[in-house]
Amino acid sequence: MSVAFEDGVNFIDTANSYCDGLSEENVGRFIKTRRPEVVLATKGKSQVGPKPNDVGVNKKYVMRAIDDSLKRLGTDYVDLYQIHSPDLTTPIEETVEAYNDIVRSGKARYIGVSNFSGAQLIEALWAQDKNGFTKFHSVQPRYNLLYREAERELFPACLDQGVGVMVYSPQAGGFLLGKHRNFKVETRDGGRFSDDFKAVNFYKNTYWNEPAFDAMEQFLSISEKYKVSPMALALSWVRSNPAVSSCIVGARTLEQVRQNLIAWEEDVPIEAISEATTIGDHIWDTVPWKPQIT
Repeated sequence: MSVAFEDGVNFIDTANSYCDGLSEENVGRFIKTRRPEVVLATKGKSQVGPKPNDVGVNKKYVMRAIDDSLKRLGTDYVDLYQIHSPDLTTPIEETVEAYNDIVRSGKARYIGVSNFSGAQLIEALWAQDKNGFTKFHSVQPRYNLLYREAERELFPACLDQGVGVMVYSPQAGGFLLGKHRNFKVETRDGGRFSDDFKAVNFYKNTYWNEPAFDAMEQFLSISEKYKVSPMALALSWVRSNPAVSSCIVGARTLEQVRQNLIAWEEDVPIEAISEATTIGDHIWDTVPWKPQIT
């Protein structure tokens, strides 16, 4: 984190479920002397214990979860508190009331959601507007060249309602970087596609198939043609969508952090981004959009 922070990165996103709370504890130690300079975001909803109220976004869970997160983070407020994913067992009115209370109490400056569909976001915004509650300011969806579900209804809803979009997995868990070139060969490198990764099915079910590998090879060819790194092209492609405010990148090693920082500053031609946009058309049927560079 120090390397990224010293290079100008000031936004940190975590969650109460990451590494069973250890992520928040590590972030808390890092920001201890830097709190005014850091934009801090965390999330709640995931299973944190064996009891019925140890998961979800009902009032009981939410109010305890924010306090537990603040304790681990070593701060009295977060800049952004998010719902990690939809909870279909809790009425949205109960959830938005709880998140409104968190903002009113000063424990969060802003609130947002993650992994919501466009319809779920609009339903939540409607419930907030109806009751005069603080509205969700952001949404955090998975989005990259090979996973474009957000283009169907979520992005149009965000543009219409003025909700910011911070996408995660812009490099498809590293898949677009060309680390794996043969879908018939299993990987055991400890990465996101290894059998020992907690969410392995999340990645393999999406990308570990022949059409995705073919698309990845086309993507790498465009990267080589325009002499830009695959990492930079993946990031620039995501950021060129007019609905996207920013994107979240993760790294397991210090070298990956440095590579991401370099890629973020690379000059990627609009022609490369436009060519990359057509790659997923045969495997992902979405509404066409024109890349924008600002």
